[in-house]
Amino acid sequence: MKKVLLLLFTVASFVAVQAQTCVRDSSVLQNDSVIITPRPYTDTYQVYALAQACIGQPYLQSFTLEVPTSFTFQGITLPITSASIATSGALTGQPVGITYLCDPPNCVFNAGTLGCILLYGTPTAANTADTFSLTIAATIQTTFAPVPITFPGAVAPGNYYLILNAANNCVSSAYDLNSQIVGIKNQPNPFGQQTTIEVESVTSGDFQFEVFDLLGKRMHQQTIRLMEGTNQFTFDAGSLADGTYFYSLSNREGKVSRVMVISR
Repeated sequence: MKKVLLLLFTVASFVAVQAQTCVRDSSVLQNDSVIITPRPYTDTYQVYALAQACIGQPYLQSFTLEVPTSFTFQGITLPITSASIATSGALTGQPVGITYLCDPPNCVFNAGTLGCILLYGTPTAANTADTFSLTIAATIQTTFAPVPITFPGAVAPGNYYLILNAANNCVSSAYDLNSQIVGIKNQPNPFGQQTTIEVESVTSGDFQFEVFDLLGKRMHQQTIRLMEGTNQFTFDAGSLADGTYFYSLSNREGKVSRVMVISR
């Protein structure tokens, strides 16, 4: 019984660590008209950019905020020292079970830097709607006076729609931030020495394949080139001890994770 309780504790601890990783999207630097990604839904950008959520399953969604060095307010351009949100209560409209944190933890993002806000948690059955419109309240600190703003809002018009699915309609991983990986499994599982990882991808590119033990220690890492469609590659357990491991595929957009069991 003690071993079972220890296993459950280490799994929960590993998931909690994963849930607090905010992933910055540097592509925001490539578009001068965009200061926050994912971009809000608008009449001209009709994309539901937020990862879909599922009742009873862990959820992750990172926002990257590029803090400019100046801000125009009522026709006056003012130098910016920082942008910030409250460490609690700045997010409204989210499903029950979803909260947020920042990187840096004090939620103060200096001018000229990329701030990161992470939505995370597990939506509960108390939610009765399937679409939520999110709002983040922020403050721009100028050399003259603080200026309150909201996202979406005047500086980033549109809506942040979060789609919430019933548990039986969940089809993608909670850690797949942009649904690039629509299917991943390994066969056989459990396995003795080798297993085949099969990945269904909607995009082509390089991904990091990693294997972690239940304490979060990385045991294996390699770069995998995926092509659009069905991909397969073999993982050799080598000298890894029998037991349960997490494996993941990730890029700068996000991560998808699964569990494998080695049993010889």
